[in-house]
Amino acid sequence: MIVKNWMSKNPDTMSSDLSAREAMTLFEEKHVPFMSVVDKGKFRGLIARRDLREAAAWAISTQDIYEMEYFNEQLKVKDIMVRKPVTISVEDSVETAIEKGKRFGRSFLPVMDGDTLVGSLANRDFTHALGQLLGTYEGLHSASIEINGDTKVTIKKVLEDIFEMGLEIKGLFTLKNPDTGVKRLIIRFEAKCLKRIVSLIEDKGYNLIEVVKHDQ
Repeated sequence: MIVKNWMSKNPDTMSSDLSAREAMTLFEEKHVPFMSVVDKGKFRGLIARRDLREAAAWAISTQDIYEMEYFNEQLKVKDIMVRKPVTISVEDSVETAIEKGKRFGRSFLPVMDGDTLVGSLANRDFTHALGQLLGTYEGLHSASIEINGDTKVTIKKVLEDIFEMGLEIKGLFTLKNPDTGVKRLIIRFEAKCLKRIVSLIEDKGYNLIEVVKHDQ
């Protein structure tokens, strides 16, 4: 999985010369937690809606009219933004992006093609990708089969048996239980009679960990 195939393209941006008040208005319009700062096509930094809100809250808490005027009229995005934030390359793997986000504690990463901002990768993009893996948007059932511990239970063997059942597989992947390390094969499929499919899988002797039914 390469970043350029999963990132959000044409990301929302703002100018570093916007006032803090104007920036807050823009954040409210876009409904996003972060925005990249770009001046005349040049990537300058990153600004978080949280940082603007904290600055506004501080100005209000002082009950000082001059502080409020400074926030509304003089404080600029360039005074608050993070310069040289953590970024990723358009050619990086998604795995690299996840590791970098974890290492630096970032939930939003600007995506660069050389010196040019071309996209962003955020938690919502990973959530969308996970939704695709799980078949969330397709209305699919799922079955999780343990494939650890028994050398006779291989992915190839499971799939051969599944195909014999006439099951129409729409997706599959493996995951490990984070506590036990047990590997599971998760199969996403369509079926008119889920109970029959479950019975057939169990009749094959497989350790069926869980079944998730999609209600039409």
